[in-house]
Amino acid sequence: MSAKQSQEPLRAVDLPSLTTTLPLKTCRICVIVPVRNEAEHLPNTLGALAQQVDSQGRPLNPDSYEVLVLANNCSDGSAAIAAALGKVYPALHLHVLEVTLPAAQATVGGARRLVMNEAYRRLALIEREHPAEKRRLIASTDGDTEVAATWLATLLSEFDQGVDAVCGRILTRRTVALGIQAETSLYFLRYMAHRYLTAQIEAFLDPLPHDCWPRHYQHFGANMGVSSEIYGRVGGIPNVQNQEDVALYRRLQQVDAKIRHSPHVRVTTSARRTGRTSGGLAERLSQLTQAGRQRRAVLVESPQLTEARILVRNQLRQIWTAINCNACSLTLWSARISLLAESLGLAEAQLQQAIAIAPTFGLLLEAVELEQKQGADTSFWLHATTEISLANMHLRQRLQGLRQQWAASAATLDSLAQPYDLPGNGLETLKQIQPIPLFSLTY
Repeated sequence: MSAKQSQEPLRAVDLPSLTTTLPLKTCRICVIVPVRNEAEHLPNTLGALAQQVDSQGRPLNPDSYEVLVLANNCSDGSAAIAAALGKVYPALHLHVLEVTLPAAQATVGGARRLVMNEAYRRLALIEREHPAEKRRLIASTDGDTEVAATWLATLLSEFDQGVDAVCGRILTRRTVALGIQAETSLYFLRYMAHRYLTAQIEAFLDPLPHDCWPRHYQHFGANMGVSSEIYGRVGGIPNVQNQEDVALYRRLQQVDAKIRHSPHVRVTTSARRTGRTSGGLAERLSQLTQAGRQRRAVLVESPQLTEARILVRNQLRQIWTAINCNACSLTLWSARISLLAESLGLAEAQLQQAIAIAPTFGLLLEAVELEQKQGADTSFWLHATTEISLANMHLRQRLQGLRQQWAASAATLDSLAQPYDLPGNGLETLKQIQPIPLFSLTY
């Protein structure tokens, strides 16, 4: 049982050149903005990028970053508008790349991949000639998105803590969101609450030093930054038509990259309901609109199952880390592995082999998830669901208990992360729904 590893690392010298000018040696961040008919939003998008400030409100050094706008198959003059805005903000190092791609490549995924690869190529040029003490970054946003005034400064602050990637918070523009039906807004707020509550419980039960609370759950191209080094190491964005940001996120997970979900790195995006890609915000709003109109209950996985998955994942992480980082023998963990295999619905020998051969925890997690999806009768998982408002109520109560438990603890969170000693009637419930999937059933 093994998961497929990321493709070979990118070689900057093999990438096509989309720009002719050289970046400044002082450039630390290359911001990419893929655009498809965003004439309406570009003034705000580029205006925000041109007026960046530091944490003290002082103008950010314009020579420390540059902006690449890729106008992909536009018919509304987006490229010309972007070029004109470059003259409005002469200090902004703006490069407007206008391309006409074949239909099969003229996708959100193809456009972001193309321009992020160009950013990587440009940063590699100056890295060879002028190695920096601090890492250089590729920052991604969208043509309908307005970054916060301190966006770049906050990104740099997070990266200087030693992380490999930062996923920022994405807010919707209120003036546009007012047009959304009340039912849709209610359903969307419940959905977001469920994701945030789950993320907060994860911070208690499966804590990561580089991604501690407060954090959020989003990892999308409208607000994401990666070090140029790790972007190249994972092979860049996979060649996919859409959800390219999620695909890149998975590649980062495969190599155990330190990913920070920072609530302080913020952007505001449009809340349009006509999507440019599948799986995005517009599609989610459309689904929730239909549910609201039909007064249909929105079901999510049961809170007991959500918690069980987090706890079991934590146990798997502890075992893999101990064996791979501390060179402990598998036999020392055999009893725990046996219990874990039973919870996951796997043979003990199968799980032992997976742990032994996985070079990273991310690949181990992916391999177990794949085996669960392919090898088990998962139909009963569909019944382990709860109406979302009830699930949120339960998660809030559980979170309150965890906070109290944490406040009373003078040591660590280890005592909270015991998957075989769940509170209340949780254990009895889990016996009815095992095996426990390591993947979410509803997202």
